[in-house]
Amino acid sequence: MEWETVKSWDSFTNYFDGAVHIDAVTYCESPELLLDLFDRSDSQLEEMDVLVGNREEYQSSVDDASVARQLERYYREDKLIVRLKNRKVVHSKLYRIVKEDEQVTLIAGSANLSYNSWKNQTNSVVVFRTETGSQLDQQFQQWIDDHRDRYADEVFMEDLAEELEALDDEEEKERRIELWIDNRDTQLSEQGEIHANVGDELEELGNEVDRVVSVSDDSDEADEVVTIEPEESAGENGSGSVAPDADDGVSNGGEPTPEGVTAAKTPEYTITLSTQGYENDGYVDQMKTDLKRRGADVGADAITTPVEGYTNYLQTQYDVPKMWVDEDVGRVHLQHGEHHRILTADHEPDPEVLDAALENIENYVETIDRWGETNNPRAVKAHMYEGILYGLWSPFVNLYARQFYGSVTLDNALQYLYIFGESDAGKDKFSEFVLRLVSDDLVRGGADADDVGKNQIRSLRNIDTVFPYVVSDISKQKIERIDTLRNFWQDSWHPSNEVAYPTVIFTSNDSRPNDWFRNRAKMLHFDVAFPSNPEDEGFYKAQEDLNEILDARNPIFSYVSRRILNDEMYLDAGGTVDDVRQVFLDFYERAGRERPKYFPKEPANRRFNIGKRKWRQACERGDVEFERREDHLIADFDLEPHELYSYRKTLPTKMRPEKSGRNIIVKNPDDFEEWLDMDDLTANRDDSSSGILGRLLG
Repeated sequence: MEWETVKSWDSFTNYFDGAVHIDAVTYCESPELLLDLFDRSDSQLEEMDVLVGNREEYQSSVDDASVARQLERYYREDKLIVRLKNRKVVHSKLYRIVKEDEQVTLIAGSANLSYNSWKNQTNSVVVFRTETGSQLDQQFQQWIDDHRDRYADEVFMEDLAEELEALDDEEEKERRIELWIDNRDTQLSEQGEIHANVGDELEELGNEVDRVVSVSDDSDEADEVVTIEPEESAGENGSGSVAPDADDGVSNGGEPTPEGVTAAKTPEYTITLSTQGYENDGYVDQMKTDLKRRGADVGADAITTPVEGYTNYLQTQYDVPKMWVDEDVGRVHLQHGEHHRILTADHEPDPEVLDAALENIENYVETIDRWGETNNPRAVKAHMYEGILYGLWSPFVNLYARQFYGSVTLDNALQYLYIFGESDAGKDKFSEFVLRLVSDDLVRGGADADDVGKNQIRSLRNIDTVFPYVVSDISKQKIERIDTLRNFWQDSWHPSNEVAYPTVIFTSNDSRPNDWFRNRAKMLHFDVAFPSNPEDEGFYKAQEDLNEILDARNPIFSYVSRRILNDEMYLDAGGTVDDVRQVFLDFYERAGRERPKYFPKEPANRRFNIGKRKWRQACERGDVEFERREDHLIADFDLEPHELYSYRKTLPTKMRPEKSGRNIIVKNPDDFEEWLDMDDLTANRDDSSSGILGRLLG
């Protein structure tokens, strides 16, 4: 054992002479210095494993493609492993230097493996000289391994090596290396990468809001509207202050936020986006122009923009706000203009609060009874409630995608929502009601179908938001032309994605698009007509009733998100909307409120199926007769051939229906029998299904 005072870089690196293997925990500013240890004229070094304890962005220290290529090659050949620290700075300095003759030098002290550290510093070290495998060597190795296990969770160059291994083209490899040097995500498009980086900035802001703002168990305190002060006016501890401000416009009309929702106004915060390395004529140029109009400071290599400017840009450009799920702390965040919402309650709801929230939803659904005209009130109410459950589930879709990935086709599991009905079926007001529920009343509308096409749908995979994208009054012909919808998830989503995808909700006056879309969608039928003209009876009273319901603040989403995230319901990978359905069943029990008979205890589109009703009515009218031929069921219609298309389209595709003249051939009759045999297709139907099936199937 020696105590040494080391005064220069050369005197320190003398310890590495003759080394064939080095283990280290140290400060090291640049990985290029590690290459120098291999490239010394007398070097015999074969392997080196270093934990770097000081750099946040180690990749930024590499600015030369030849250096990156050599680092990647050394990593691939297991010659150089550089472990990067996790959140904790590791100040330890440990070196294990193995020589050819099985001698080992062990060093502990203050000496860094960095040129800069030796300019004005003197370091003291303790040096042990022993043999490999000795008790001292084993204990020292255990000490280093403990640092690796506790404080390192990423290996430098691993990502680039994986990228290059999958490529054969040398030009593409060089391009990937250049992107990597610029700290560009090679898995994302330029557009997706930009918004992912902005998302990181906003999530940091969300963490700050989350740190200084919380929902109190005291409902009186929870109803305060709070403002986060900008940094220059922060308190002595530098963390900012929280103050009630009933007139700052955070709540509509100065109304308090509902229990369970925390509100914060963040107009003073800015985010900075590096634009270095992007194409000059690419997407970023248009973004610079749009953000500059909104008060951004646009420089050659960066955009600094107020949060409000960026989120307004997102809303204007894509008709959707920025929403994200912080899984680590179990919170849903929404940034809409200057307003920040934490949309996850930090306590279980009081029964009285739940009762009022459920009553508000029922009042909305039951406008069908008060103002609607329909032959199937129970079915329509169930479909409407099902749509609400879907909307409340939609922000968690990426958590479910992670569980489904690799085991099922994502586009079949993560369904779109398609709501169809006549123009006066209340579809626009339904969209507004759901969006207000999910956004704490901040968002009330989505996208116009005239502005939606392939490019807009494709862009949804780049803008990094989980807020549902709602398209109103789209035609089925337009949906069928947007082939991006065929593989919206499967083509590009991956669990490691930095960009989250939103769900998509369509409303339409058309009944049913083609098979490929129906296989990917939850189809809900609003088979109802509301007063839509001032001359219609009850028009004004219906409008007053509906607006009163819409304007009532409802915190139900904050409690749904608490339950989904706290209980990690998405880990089961056994359901999607059904998880929210179960949460609602629990809510009814907790509130002590009687569950309405129309509440969809199972998917409403399955229990109250318009296709089943259509086929049943055809049977009752005598429009169709059935005959079994071998393994097929032949449905012979007394209708014109063109009228049969609507009957074929109502059948689930797994029944493999085909139209032939006046016949529909069902190749899976067992599923057809099970599909049609339901006792309560409507609320008051008589139990006559067995007689019908007897006539159908003999």
